[in-house]
Amino acid sequence: MEKNTTNPSTARDYSSISPSAYSLVLVKGLTKIPFMRRAAEQMLKPQPYVPDFTINDFAFWARVVHFESRYWSIDQLLTDIPAKNILELSSGFSFRGLARVQQSGTHYIDTDLPEVIADKKRFLPLLEAGEPASGSKLETIPLNALDEKQFMEIVKLFPADEPVVIVNEGLLMYLSIPEKEKLLKIIHTILTKRGGYWITADIYINRGPVPESLRRSDRLAKFFEQHKVHEQMFDSFEAAEQLFTKAGFVIDKQAETDYTQITAVGPMMNSANEEQLALIRKGGRIQATWRLRVS
Repeated sequence: MEKNTTNPSTARDYSSISPSAYSLVLVKGLTKIPFMRRAAEQMLKPQPYVPDFTINDFAFWARVVHFESRYWSIDQLLTDIPAKNILELSSGFSFRGLARVQQSGTHYIDTDLPEVIADKKRFLPLLEAGEPASGSKLETIPLNALDEKQFMEIVKLFPADEPVVIVNEGLLMYLSIPEKEKLLKIIHTILTKRGGYWITADIYINRGPVPESLRRSDRLAKFFEQHKVHEQMFDSFEAAEQLFTKAGFVIDKQAETDYTQITAVGPMMNSANEEQLALIRKGGRIQATWRLRVS
């Protein structure tokens, strides 16, 4: 993303965020998320990528469950709406677009930071997905989601008379409130003109310090600390809804997780001690995926 000295929201350097995209590939490689196993294998070459389901680490598997369920939550909310033109923001090394264009009649535009997109383009041929289905097209394009002009130009790549579905997972928690408000304004403008929906899996609630039994000291955890991810979360689901309502959105539908379909649930439960099982039973949702439309 190019720096702009006249606009504080685009002057920020977001390039340090992209390492999380690489770390998540190795986590998601343990799941059934399309193409992630193959991507993890390619990323680790020449070392082999050997998924180990015997890892006895509850915090690790809880993380895998989270990212796996978050991915499928977006697909769930795509299933019952017309989703011919899809634009994904901050996609990282998710290959949802590659999976979607295996179905006919889908135009998918996959975007992220320039360095992530450059690496992703090198990955795509290695995933052996084959050609898109009839009438489908995948485009992989760099985008600063807070650059309104750039955003609008990319949206113009879709047919002018057709609605757009914008999706994202893993973006809002990196943005301050003013940056969130700017993104909401851009997306509201697009959906007002074009029609369609915004599906975001980034409704995260800050519940305070993470319990010791759920903490990890690995690279990804340190990355979250560095970028103050918890501080950027919403205070409550009500506060999140207020922000979207103020920007002119209404919640059309919320995703509901079917944990019987999540690969990592078994290993997570098998590695849990009594204290951790109690945390699971106590529950308390900290994340939601919402499908939004213009009010």
